[in-house]
Amino acid sequence: MSTFKNNDFQQIIEGRHAVHDFDPSVKISRVELTQMITESVSAPSAINVQPWRIVIIDSPEAKAKIKPLMAANAHQNETASALVLFFADLKASENAQVVFDQAVKAGKMPQEVSDHLVGIVKKVYGAMPTPALVTTFTLDVALPAMQFMLVARAHGFETGPMTGYDHDKIATALDLDATRYVPVIMVAVGKAAQPSAGSVRLPAQQILSFR
Repeated sequence: MSTFKNNDFQQIIEGRHAVHDFDPSVKISRVELTQMITESVSAPSAINVQPWRIVIIDSPEAKAKIKPLMAANAHQNETASALVLFFADLKASENAQVVFDQAVKAGKMPQEVSDHLVGIVKKVYGAMPTPALVTTFTLDVALPAMQFMLVARAHGFETGPMTGYDHDKIATALDLDATRYVPVIMVAVGKAAQPSAGSVRLPAQQILSFR
């Protein structure tokens, strides 16, 4: 059951701004964090491969362990309720059988369609060079990461996306296989210590064209 505190979509998207200073006294339960991730990973991915692995860093021990790897964002490490790190799983195609078996069991597709899709996933991603795989899966992983920031607002929290951490060492520091899991983005989440001043965007007319 969701614990949404705000279901006004316009307010959620227009009021979202990156927060850098959080109230360190506010903690988010792991139950609610898990619910927020469950809501976030309803985001789409190519052929429904779901190539994401998500690590939530909320214990003092884990925060202290990764602090040397995120000097540019040490303040968020110290004040946010949690840091949510979204990784691309380069071996996500190995999960295709499980994903599509569940779809068959749930009545979402017949077995022959499942078998066909599993074959496509293994063929396409199995032959893809690592750099192309990283690029493809990074796009997929960015979707639940963005959705998480909106979900967090619906739960009454604010977020701050970050790329200022040691991308080469963060997976190993979190006991993950760095050859398999590639960090995409880290999102700090918690209660803002003070209201955000917000930011501005270029007008649509300046960045948009019709054909």
